[in-house]
Order: sequence, then C-alpha cells, then structure tokens
Amino acid sequence: MDTSDELLDTAGPAALLTLDGVIRSLNAAMATALGKPAAQCLGRDFGDLWPASQRMSAESLVAHAAKTKAVAMRVLDFPARGGTPVASLIEARPVKDPASDEQLVWVHALDARNDLTSLLIPFRMATTAAHLGLWMYSPHDHQLEWLGGAPAVAALFPDPTTSLSRVMSAVHPDDQEALRQLLRSASTQQSPWVRVRYLPQHEGWHQLAAQTRRIQLGYDGPERIFSG
Repeated sequence: MDTSDELLDTAGPAALLTLDGVIRSLNAAMATALGKPAAQCLGRDFGDLWPASQRMSAESLVAHAAKTKAVAMRVLDFPARGGTPVASLIEARPVKDPASDEQLVWVHALDARNDLTSLLIPFRMATTAAHLGLWMYSPHDHQLEWLGGAPAVAALFPDPTTSLSRVMSAVHPDDQEALRQLLRSASTQQSPWVRVRYLPQHEGWHQLAAQTRRIQLGYDGPERIFSG
C-alpha cells in the first residue's frame, strides 16, 4: 500500500479524507484548485469547499467510495477564484492509512489531457436535456467543433469541425461583429444570449441565439469556449 505522502505526491490535486468526508491531508495543487490555503482546508468537510452547484456531486463522490468500498468518478468543476473554472475528472477510492490502519478515501484529479472526451460528457448531457446545440471553440486554432444536441440545430452544421471564418461567412454581415465580440469576451459565467442570422447552403435565413462560457478542460489542460 502506498504511504499517505506518496498518495499526495502527484502533480494534480489530491487529498485524503475520512469516511465522512473530512479533509485529513491534501497537497498544494488541491488547495490551489479549491482556492484556499491548505491550513484552512484541513479539518473541513470536503463538500463545503465547492461551489453550491458542485457540492452535491462532490459529496456523493466521496460517499460512494466510502460506503461501497469501490472506485467512483465524477466530472467536477473546480471553483474559479480569479481564473477559469477547471472541469476535472475526479476519482475517489478507499485506501488504508499504513500508519494507523484507518480507512480513508483518496480523492484525486486524473490526467485527462489525452482523453478530453470524458470531460465533455456532462456538457453534452446538459445540452441534450435543454434541446440546444453545443459548440466547442478553440481560440488558438480558430476552430469550432460540434458536440451535439438538438437535431434541428445539427442539420444547419453538416461538418462536425469547421473554421470560425467559414461560420462567419454564413452569418449576416450585420451580426458578424456581435458574434466575434461574444467569442472574444467569453467569461467564466454564462454570457447573455446574442441573436444572429445564419444562412446555411441551399436554405433561407435562420434566426439563432448563442451564449458562451470559458472553461479549462482538466488540470493544466487547454482552455475552450463553449457556445450553446
């Protein structure tokens, strides 16, 4: 069995919790991700350190590992305190403290940089439930990737990956600057809805509404802009 120090000796966020979710120890990356000094995290309930929207998922992750003695995983957004929210694939698994034989739960972020698909599942599910379409935009490459959603919206975009310039060429000239500004100013919060007129091939004008949010995919991962 790994020692407690070894379990926390990882580049990504990691913590050791009691079975009822109290933080026993954590590494610097976890403290940074939670936005608090490590000393202020010790002895606190793990779920209490997350934003209200993530608290139930964080608590159920720990409870599942503690009660079932099995590995559990969730995609959680680390809070954005002065930065971009970090969507991370978090694993919780039961371990035993080699020094005291106490049962603990080891919580740590998995390196998902080579498997971003798993981090996108919650976004796809939420979009489908809301009957919307979802794009992921890479500012560095100026590329948009269609992630799925409402069939009526999908029909307007036959290519799953396309350039921003190609999309812009189909947007009404009077609406192009509004769409550019929406992508340039994307923040960590949902933006207001912006309406644009879009002209697919062989069809008439369609009125679309879009909003954006900036998210980092994985610890030390790339930033992307999501538009629905």
